[in-house]
Amino acid sequence: MVNYLILLSFLFEISLGTSENCDKYGILLYEDIGCEGNVKTEEGGCPSSFKCDFNRPKTGCVLKNINFHPGEAISSNLTYSGCMIGCTCEDFDFIRCAILDCPEYLYDLKDGCYNEYVLEKCCATGVICKNETDNEKTCQVDDEIYAIGQKFYPKNTCLECVCHENFTGKYDEKTCTRLNCVSQIHYTEEINRKCAPAYFNFRSNEVLCCPDHFICPDPNDFIKWTYDESKKNSTLECEYGNQKLKYGEGFERRVNKLGKDRHLRCECILPPLVTCREV
Repeated sequence: MVNYLILLSFLFEISLGTSENCDKYGILLYEDIGCEGNVKTEEGGCPSSFKCDFNRPKTGCVLKNINFHPGEAISSNLTYSGCMIGCTCEDFDFIRCAILDCPEYLYDLKDGCYNEYVLEKCCATGVICKNETDNEKTCQVDDEIYAIGQKFYPKNTCLECVCHENFTGKYDEKTCTRLNCVSQIHYTEEINRKCAPAYFNFRSNEVLCCPDHFICPDPNDFIKWTYDESKKNSTLECEYGNQKLKYGEGFERRVNKLGKDRHLRCECILPPLVTCREV
């Protein structure tokens, strides 16, 4: 647990403290599954690759680089912010959880009231009702106004934040936390098979946060050079099932997911996995 928290803090600093937005490369998935960023970085300070252990355990489960025995309960500290509770390790690397149905989705709020949240909690912790005469501090983010206790998601980030009285406009650890994808719960088999995370155009195309789908190897995949010619001398490689793609190689795929035909471009841009995004 300690090693995971150190990694999380390191990547939180990377995402906010560099001249380049590292989330546009999809580092959140690697953070989520407990991978280690390569010390060699690009000009903006972003990792150029990650080191991940995709070996399936002989028994038990792995979540965020932590091993669990069959039948062992998994701490809600690892899953609750991702809206999963009551998680238990089954055998063969399968984690069974209950999906949270937050009470606030089951009722309508009275006029002048809103749900109150705290960091790293999926569901609201209470309801706040204000009078029109109340004059308390608010948070202004991306041309929107938020009251104390309201959640907000800054544009072009993979952050979930809560407005508080001491907010100064900085997305620091008192205000924001990284999104918790719990990808190893949703996509256990796909990650172990080294399939490619896929990102659809639901949100800003500036960042790649939690994957919407995974693309697994198909005999019809036509691998070709897709990236900047200057990258051809790179020694980096991506794993895609049992195949290895050189940095800059990729393919295209069409899928029908979530009620829409989607055109995906899949490229080796941040090893060890291939990255797919909707175009």
